[in-house]
Amino acid sequence: MTEITVVIPTTSEDVLTRESVPDGVPIAIARGGTLNEARNAGVDAAPTERVLLLDDDIRFSEDFFWSVVDEIEDHTLVGMCDWNYDLVAGRLMGFTKRTWREVNGFDERLRSHMGDTDFALKCHKRGFNIERIPKTEIHHDGPPGAIERTDAWDHAWRGLYLAGKHPRYAPRLFRGMVEPVLNESD
Repeated sequence: MTEITVVIPTTSEDVLTRESVPDGVPIAIARGGTLNEARNAGVDAAPTERVLLLDDDIRFSEDFFWSVVDEIEDHTLVGMCDWNYDLVAGRLMGFTKRTWREVNGFDERLRSHMGDTDFALKCHKRGFNIERIPKTEIHHDGPPGAIERTDAWDHAWRGLYLAGKHPRYAPRLFRGMVEPVLNESD
């Protein structure tokens, strides 16, 4: 069996995702601080080199789980394709602790939104392999994602912060922020 730790950052007592994780796979529930603080604490405490970071309200098959785990290696970020930036979303992200350390983890200044985007940008910037999994492989049973629950000003601040931090990716970030708004008005 492949050595992997599942990290689930959450404040919820009802962690649906546990039901999909195969028996015998260690699960670390990270409850402290903001989402990005919990992500970092959970990854740091994971006893294995490979980590699969999962939201608390998703379901998937065991075959799917092991196929994702098989893709996790150094300098590779495996994850669910995101909505706007052609990267991967925090709903499901797999990587090694070495990769996490090399990109300095999740930006805690972002608190609970877009830390996954920043993490993926840092991996991409370093030339790491980004493996995107179609969203259809993961069943989400919770409320809409964080960006859908974030007001426009907060989302704009985060986009501007990331564009300043990663100027080469500013066009991708702005396109990802504007296109969904424009497409809704059609």
